[in-house]
Amino acid sequence: MSPSNVCTTSFPLNNGMKLPAVGLGTWQGLNSKTSNDELRDSIIHALHAGYRLLDTAQQYGTEPVVGEAIRASGIPRSEITLVTKLPGYLHDDPAEALQRSLDALGLEYIDILLMHWPNATTPDGSSPLGIDESPTFVETWKLMEKIVGPRCKAIGVSNFSQKTLDAVLAEAAIVPVVNQVELHALNPNHKLAAYCQEKDIVLMSWSTLGGGAEFAPRAGEILTNPLFKNIASNHGCSTGVVSLSWAVQRGINVIPKSNSRTRVEENIRLVTLTEAEMKELNDAHRTIGPLRIADHIQLMRGEKDGKSTLMGWTNQDFGWEDADGNWLL
Repeated sequence: MSPSNVCTTSFPLNNGMKLPAVGLGTWQGLNSKTSNDELRDSIIHALHAGYRLLDTAQQYGTEPVVGEAIRASGIPRSEITLVTKLPGYLHDDPAEALQRSLDALGLEYIDILLMHWPNATTPDGSSPLGIDESPTFVETWKLMEKIVGPRCKAIGVSNFSQKTLDAVLAEAAIVPVVNQVELHALNPNHKLAAYCQEKDIVLMSWSTLGGGAEFAPRAGEILTNPLFKNIASNHGCSTGVVSLSWAVQRGINVIPKSNSRTRVEENIRLVTLTEAEMKELNDAHRTIGPLRIADHIQLMRGEKDGKSTLMGWTNQDFGWEDADGNWLL
């Protein structure tokens, strides 16, 4: 198919690079030959459809498939922005994490390496470390700064708040180029978006379409609620495109994942929403109700000192809430 009429918007990064506004996510939750073949074909199709941004992570287990798809696509590597993430058990050695990703991808360089979460684990990955235990995320960031170069063009963070970014920026020699966070109409991160814009950090959005409905059923409302359906009807598009367009109009990058060729093609063809529609979507967390999908991923949750935690940290540790449970983002 021809890549005409696709979204060609890109956001300037603070190091002079540009980030395509729409990319393809590659988390799939499965790691079988069938699912990997489907992902490979989806990536190749997306690149032929005009996508020039791919997002992956060591913990997804999809780096080998992503690298294979890039090589098989025929699209020059120089035209593709590739993002991957270092896992918590390698927070003490980002250089080793970079090498492992390059080996898995079978590529010569990564465009952007992110710290996947601010919280580290023990080297064997079995136990989470507390917020003040070494390596802290600030210590990890300083080690990441040392690997920026021909094999790693830029570095950023993921799942960081104003609190954790403040701590990094207080000691950073390099400002993160991006911060990838859960962001959708029921968790719009208005305060965090303003903060990142002020600090010249581009926000990347995961679960913009409510991905994670298997963990938090209410996330499905992002595709089914009448608010989204009415706006979609106004523009002759899907509710998914409504949510993606809303985020990009706010200056936020999106990385939707789909194995459907039709969805892959439609997700990069955004629409222009009116001011009234943008306001409706900006207020959806009030009219429909707020939702943080991360609060419902039971495989990652547990208790510590009688408090609910995500990989050993409380929502207050992450900077998502204050001591009274009020959302800070």
